[in-house]
Amino acid sequence: MSAPATKAQRVRALLELLARAECSPREITQRLQLPANKLRSVQRDLGELLNEGEIERLHSGKYRVPPRGALFNAVEALAVYSAARMLYHHASEYNEHYLSALEKLTTQLPPPARRVAMLANEAYRKRPNATTSRTFEMVAQAWLQGRVLKCDYQSLSKKTPSKMELVIYFIELGARNRESYAIGVNRLKGGADPFVYRLSRMKNAALLDEECHIPEDFHPLKFLSNAWGVMTGQPTRVELHFTPEVKDRVAETHFTPDAQVRVLNSGHTRVVFTVGGWLELVHWVLGWGGEVEVIEPEELRQAVTQGHQRGAGVYAEVQQGQRRNHP
Repeated sequence: MSAPATKAQRVRALLELLARAECSPREITQRLQLPANKLRSVQRDLGELLNEGEIERLHSGKYRVPPRGALFNAVEALAVYSAARMLYHHASEYNEHYLSALEKLTTQLPPPARRVAMLANEAYRKRPNATTSRTFEMVAQAWLQGRVLKCDYQSLSKKTPSKMELVIYFIELGARNRESYAIGVNRLKGGADPFVYRLSRMKNAALLDEECHIPEDFHPLKFLSNAWGVMTGQPTRVELHFTPEVKDRVAETHFTPDAQVRVLNSGHTRVVFTVGGWLELVHWVLGWGGEVEVIEPEELRQAVTQGHQRGAGVYAEVQQGQRRNHP
């Protein structure tokens, strides 16, 4: 966003800002990227708009455009509030466009929810702004403008980044880890099958001039229909047995739509469902500790067993007074 050059542009930008956020004159100057010597001009603009009834001054010394009447009923407002909270948790780095979106959502909320959302917006403004934020902007433009994204991608299975020219089919937010993923076809890899790429592993992102198109027969929800998180693959049957002590917690857990959950005579809870590959399940299953046993697939059972064995080894060293010295 560039700083407004004329008074008319400054006043218009000021009103747009105060329609979605409460700001002091100094904050307005900073948010509009105006030089410090324009603070007096901003103060005069505020005085004129205040006299005209366009804005109001709060006891805190900040200004805002008076809120409009309620647009939503209570349940709708809660849905909007939840969306704002999810966006806040998802955005680990500051981005001016994210902040603008958060503020626009905030203005639609009734006072109790608006106060919480505004405090969150202030906290979000203090977050660092690094390379991930720029990558997200490039990815957003590539997808929504139908452009090819060029970047270096650091896969966990390789020591060095690989070149990628990605045709993005859609963007997905991981329901379990709140990370952003681009699903699409890497033209340099060959083949027409889309794959999942994590945005935080993309470096040196840029847009190519050429346009690209999403196949009309591609259905994003079908693509992710059997994913535990965002990873897809061959359908795999998973069977887990939970101890009686966690029966209530298991009953509250969201599994896949096809999951079968049944309490056995022993008190154990048997859960059976199908996922597109089991790798994403490993850390989630380990999080249950000894409260769950993997019955199948055997590969998942072995991976979880090895995870528990490594953990036991670490704590055995601690108990023997051999705590590791980490750098």
